[in-house]
Amino acid sequence: MTNNSDYVIPPTSIEELASLLADIKTNVSHLRLGARALQVLESMVDSPNQAALYSISHLAKTYDVNPSTLTRLAKTLGFSGFSEFQNIFRHYTAKTDSFYSKRADELFKGESGHKGLDLAAKIANDESMNIATMLNNINATTLDDAVDALHKAKRVRAHGLRQSYPIADYLSYGLGLIRKNVSVLSVAEHGIVHGISQLSSGDLLFAIGCKPYTRNTVLAARLAKQQAIKVITITDNYTSPLAECADHTFIAPTMGTFFSNNMGSSLVLIEVLLSLLAQKLGDSAIESLKHYEHLISEMKVGL
Repeated sequence: MTNNSDYVIPPTSIEELASLLADIKTNVSHLRLGARALQVLESMVDSPNQAALYSISHLAKTYDVNPSTLTRLAKTLGFSGFSEFQNIFRHYTAKTDSFYSKRADELFKGESGHKGLDLAAKIANDESMNIATMLNNINATTLDDAVDALHKAKRVRAHGLRQSYPIADYLSYGLGLIRKNVSVLSVAEHGIVHGISQLSSGDLLFAIGCKPYTRNTVLAARLAKQQAIKVITITDNYTSPLAECADHTFIAPTMGTFFSNNMGSSLVLIEVLLSLLAQKLGDSAIESLKHYEHLISEMKVGL
């Protein structure tokens, strides 16, 4: 936003920032940005979660510019510095605090007031569409490379928080049936940094998360990448902050009628990955499963 003087009134929201960006690109605004600064601003508006989560140095590296470029950009737009500029994006992502209640409100005010079997059919159809989209998004090379990485990694840690935690736990359980050195990344006991510090090059972090993204999940993926630990992620789109950190990214849509994220496509994707890995392991997977069955028998766990 600008007034009739040379003083620039900084935008107060993502919407205002996007409008200003459009005015700059069409020469409506008196503000002028260099080609690189304009490209960076456009990237930040397109990926506000990334702009909100990362430090100025990390963002500068991502956009292949100097941190001073981001500071100058912020001041050109009327902000006192980059921190004030970044608050625009942080306020935008903070709106996800009402993510679940908004989804529930949409469910309650649905066009046909879905009830009983109608609602069951709607949610099942949502999941079917998400699964179909997930399958269409899979790149064969990425799939093969991810399975190979799960095979070769010395240690594998699965990580997800909030709604993604049971998905990570499911992955850890299934993967642990057919290979050793698998567990959920330890967060509760000593924290994420401690958990990542136990890993090294040759290990693998499998991070799972979707909007609203959890800062600690993104931090774990980022720290792993910095330590040359391979990262695989299941997330909801390629602009996700988790996708930026990952060596291999799988997109599992979460759209639907449920009041939270629909997670069916993530579970199906995990079953696909584990089944392909079991095939790759061959006799080794069979022996591991037989050993597991023997322990169950010895412990008299089954009924």
